[in-house]
Amino acid sequence: MIHLSPARDSPANGEWWNSRFLDRMKLVEVLLMNLGGIFQGIRQDFNLLEIVLLFAAWQAWRRGWRPQWGWHVRVRRPGLAAVGVAAAVVALRLAITPVFPAPVPIVTDEFSHQLLADTLMEGRLANPTHPYWQHFESLHIIQQPHYVSNYFPGHAAILAAGMWLLRDPWAGVLAETFVFLAVLYWSLLGWMPGRWALFGVIVAGLRFGIASYWVNAFHGGFLPAIGGAFVLGASARLLRGPALGDGLLFGLGGALLLVSRPFEGAMFCLPITAALAWKLRGNIPGLLKTAAACILLLGATGAALAVYFKAVTGSPFTTAYSISQKTYGWPMALAWTPPPKIQHRHVEFAAYYDYEVSEHEKVAAPVGFVESFSFRAQEYWRFFFGPVLSIPLLMWKRVWRRRKIAMAGLCGVLCAVGLEGASSPHYAAPATAVLVLLVVDGVRHLQASRIRIAMALPAVMLVVLTLRIGAENLGLPFTQRVNFQTWCCRVEGNRHKAKFTAKLDRIAGDHLVFVKPKTDPYNFLQWIYNRADIDKAHIVWARDLGAEKNAALRKHFATRKVWIVDPNVEPATMTPLRMESAVH
Repeated sequence: MIHLSPARDSPANGEWWNSRFLDRMKLVEVLLMNLGGIFQGIRQDFNLLEIVLLFAAWQAWRRGWRPQWGWHVRVRRPGLAAVGVAAAVVALRLAITPVFPAPVPIVTDEFSHQLLADTLMEGRLANPTHPYWQHFESLHIIQQPHYVSNYFPGHAAILAAGMWLLRDPWAGVLAETFVFLAVLYWSLLGWMPGRWALFGVIVAGLRFGIASYWVNAFHGGFLPAIGGAFVLGASARLLRGPALGDGLLFGLGGALLLVSRPFEGAMFCLPITAALAWKLRGNIPGLLKTAAACILLLGATGAALAVYFKAVTGSPFTTAYSISQKTYGWPMALAWTPPPKIQHRHVEFAAYYDYEVSEHEKVAAPVGFVESFSFRAQEYWRFFFGPVLSIPLLMWKRVWRRRKIAMAGLCGVLCAVGLEGASSPHYAAPATAVLVLLVVDGVRHLQASRIRIAMALPAVMLVVLTLRIGAENLGLPFTQRVNFQTWCCRVEGNRHKAKFTAKLDRIAGDHLVFVKPKTDPYNFLQWIYNRADIDKAHIVWARDLGAEKNAALRKHFATRKVWIVDPNVEPATMTPLRMESAVH
């Protein structure tokens, strides 16, 4: 049989060549996007400085200058030393507040968590919907059936405890920092000797406890990190045999994840749970006893959450998170779920919805997921590793040979990568202890290979932190203009609301502040966040919805001084109503 190929200029042949050309161009696009992501990660923070320091150290090593920067510490009570390191990290952060001030909420997530904390301080689980609630809509809160944050309540409960004890929600964040470092030591102790677990606490304290946005903002990274550390430490001990106490600690870790980051927590815990069940299959009574202890804690936590959901949404099975998705269309976190079709009445909400859709579409298809992978991965790499802590990862083959650590590392990767369309380091917080474990184990293998760099790692991080804080105080650039999710160089962005709040606090009487709609479609920083009890708040922030609707709200707040803010100029202006002069 004779097969005739299509002529060179035939339609079929032309379609084939066009298809080949488009495929190749798509590959080029994917390559360029990933190269762009790598460049994005390297140029931020002080990563270029770290790379220069590493290159200089490598050149010195080649020329025979090889200092013994090993980890030769012999501590009689490393557990007590770890607690001391955790306390020292918090004390150091407090000590540098004159040059590195305590944080104020800037990003929408922070205001949302603080709203829920304030709600709990009022003795409620949710707030009644305000009669003029359209003026008070904002990102990551819901107004109906109740006015409340759309997040899970774990982190807000810690902030509320800080407000109750010390009248400052940041006290709750600092407490989370201390507890994480202390639990991290216990967790690592299940996998390695005490002195190396102590080394891991030092590395984590410098990485996360001084200048990172976890401690200098209110996003809530440390609470799920504590839960993940409990799960990791308990699993190490359970792999050696079932025990009731370890089952309770595993359940405690799962409970903390359930009330803070349940989806990522499940991605982290399920593979570990399956591995433990397989390992302990020969001891059914012990396995059942351990599982019962774990399920008891998780069941009690689930019941408490059901009570919370019932108070917030009217159903124990409906979360505020899901109400927000149905009402506003966000968060569009999961890559495989189609974005809902929502028509927004506020121009700012429409702009944010379009942004969420565009980000979702980047990862909805497999090619898009691969194309944007490096941009997503660099966020995690910059926060958890950077150039310096990437050096121990070069020993990944030796680390991977230890099957237990390989299993833990795999769970950490699943949690970090997951199937989410967005990338923020606090999403991967449950895997923090695993990532520290991989770094420390890599250093141990470098030490065994006579490459003694253990003390160099915290030294370089300390240099970067010092330069970062010094650069800010000298007015020098230390990162890109807006950079929230970093370990060393957080730039918060627009602080005008905090500045105007401080001004209004010094003016007698209560205030009503209308905020004009923002004209920049990429400015997602919101002004409209209020106390849990809006009518009793000293300052009420409201959307400018036009003269008629504004007049009705002014009548409701008839005794207040009225202001209008224009966020579309730089700096923003706040003008008393019926007065021409503006407050800058």
